[in-house]
Amino acid sequence: MNADTRSGAAPHLNAGSENCLPVGTRLSDFEITGVLGEGGFGIVYLAYDHALQRTVAIKEYMPGALAMRAAGGGIALRAERHQETFRLGLKSFINEARLLARFDHPALVKVYRFWEQNDTAYTAMQFYEGRTIKDIVTHSPELIDEAWCRKVLDQIMQALETLYTMRILHRDVSPDNIIVQANGDAVLLDFGSARQIIGDVTSGLTVILKPGYAPVEQYAGDASFEQGPFTDVYALSAVMYFAITKTAPPASIGRMISDPLVPLMVHAPAGYSGSLLAAVDTGLAVMPQYRPQTMDEFRSLLGIASSSTARAAIAPRAVLPASVPPSAPPSAPSAASASASAGSAVPPAAPVPAQAAVPAPNRRYVVAAGAAGLLALAAAGLYVVMPGQPEPRPATAPVAAGTSVAPVASAPSVPLAVPTVTPPVPEAVPAPDIAGVPATAPAALPDAAAAAVEPSRPDARQAAPAGASYRLRIKPWGTLFVDGQSRGVSPPLKQVVLTPGRHDIRIVNPSFPDYVTTIDVNQNKPGAIAHDFSAARP
Repeated sequence: MNADTRSGAAPHLNAGSENCLPVGTRLSDFEITGVLGEGGFGIVYLAYDHALQRTVAIKEYMPGALAMRAAGGGIALRAERHQETFRLGLKSFINEARLLARFDHPALVKVYRFWEQNDTAYTAMQFYEGRTIKDIVTHSPELIDEAWCRKVLDQIMQALETLYTMRILHRDVSPDNIIVQANGDAVLLDFGSARQIIGDVTSGLTVILKPGYAPVEQYAGDASFEQGPFTDVYALSAVMYFAITKTAPPASIGRMISDPLVPLMVHAPAGYSGSLLAAVDTGLAVMPQYRPQTMDEFRSLLGIASSSTARAAIAPRAVLPASVPPSAPPSAPSAASASASAGSAVPPAAPVPAQAAVPAPNRRYVVAAGAAGLLALAAAGLYVVMPGQPEPRPATAPVAAGTSVAPVASAPSVPLAVPTVTPPVPEAVPAPDIAGVPATAPAALPDAAAAAVEPSRPDARQAAPAGASYRLRIKPWGTLFVDGQSRGVSPPLKQVVLTPGRHDIRIVNPSFPDYVTTIDVNQNKPGAIAHDFSAARP
């Protein structure tokens, strides 16, 4: 249920269907003045708050496939068999409003009040003058440049980290769920929870995902399949890919078989830095373990300063039982909506149940989630909860964003461990590179500092020994790892300089098995590293 307003002047109002409440209808202190948007699961109205004398957006739970407008403004089911599905969606709608009402962040939609009326529920939200990213890409692509992308990324990452302080994933980041206001500030809208719970009633309670923006782990039917901040990283990267190329990425589930995605580093659009393009490419890795595992890791790739405020507010790490190994960290109204009115008490969210010590099940991919899992999910009231934070990774991932995630369901589960993988770093980026590690030898220490570190070695600051240049011939493309460290994506990376000695080489393309080899490098003797993934397909 998306609504959109054009920045400036008056909002764009729709006529609305017969399911919409007429202009002039009073809902508590609010008077409806127009229809901002109407979708399959709800309606967004423009309204005036007579109590506080301000304009707001009001979202009404109205799943058109299940219900219709009745006499007197109420809601009537189209068939009695829809009763349970309607109730589950209504509960999810209210729980989402309750959750969002607990936050006060400029990049998160602000809920003022939520209540039940007319046999349904309503959320009164802040009204934002602006446009969704989808609308901007469609009608004003000239507004999008690197500075615009970085500002949106920074603000939405901060909003997501704010959600993580309550151990909640968003899981619905998409171009029509982010509004950019007239001043350039971005706002992340609702979770689309009712849509996710109800799904397509003709196919049962199936999770409805947004192709191109939902990562592959969201297609899994196994409730124990791990999701985490990296799940939102994929969706946010897909939004940026769409903003830059004007084309949505292919559906992740299809990329598991044959990946037609052309990386941004290959597109090489003019005016964009290698650090931004490579970071988005890394965030779009099909397999979760190859993406940045936390927003701080993603921020580091992008070269954006860390958000210490969000990290400091993260809940303390929960200690798992000794028998369970800690896991490595893994995952609307459009432009004019926001939620519930001031003066309404917000009940506290239910505490997160402790995880039981059970063996971690195997990963597997399934195209749709089963009805039983979603029923349990809806009964719990939220979609995904981060139960506690695992031991920190050997890299530099802060405890704040390094949380493991499992859906809230009737049966307890333990998240699976994810191998540590260093994100790719394009060699063309000047030192220090996007991973925060100097691409060349470290800068010389001041004399006093050098003496304090190695007093017996006056030549400790001498340059690293010269190496040999190796040409890269990788098809269609792959991320090159040398001794476990990423050296970039090839193409466009054409060569790499290796120091003398033996090196372990690994080339990763998520659509194919990894290519692994070992090479012996001789001083100043050039060579080549070549692999054709498509030719090696069995």
